[in-house]
Amino acid sequence: MDAKIYSVESACYCIAETMPAQLSVQASGTVNSTDWTNGRLIPWTYVTQPTDEMVDFEFIATAPSGLAMWDMSPITGHGLVEMDDWIKGIRIHTSNGDLEIMLFDSRYEKKIPINSPEGGIPWPWNV
Repeated sequence: MDAKIYSVESACYCIAETMPAQLSVQASGTVNSTDWTNGRLIPWTYVTQPTDEMVDFEFIATAPSGLAMWDMSPITGHGLVEMDDWIKGIRIHTSNGDLEIMLFDSRYEKKIPINSPEGGIPWPWNV
């Protein structure tokens, strides 16, 4: 069963210079027990452009199906959306709060040249 993770601690992003451009987001968070898998950021679908110009993601993962130890454990997730002109920031939702980051804030941006060994692919990065 998929569920929101407990909390998000950090995130970074990359804008891939593809046609169309892609916004790739990577986040690290915490779950409340061991054996959670498949962490991912699911983008919201909008009928109209949000007035706050933030793109929202749900940080979810697959909960353990058997026995698990109650222990706060780390998890990472990745999400990808088309980079629209209106996007000014990213908001990541979890069951225990949100994390907001603004685009073009150098603390969160990871730059990969298009001619890098990664070939301009937005993820995975060797951080």
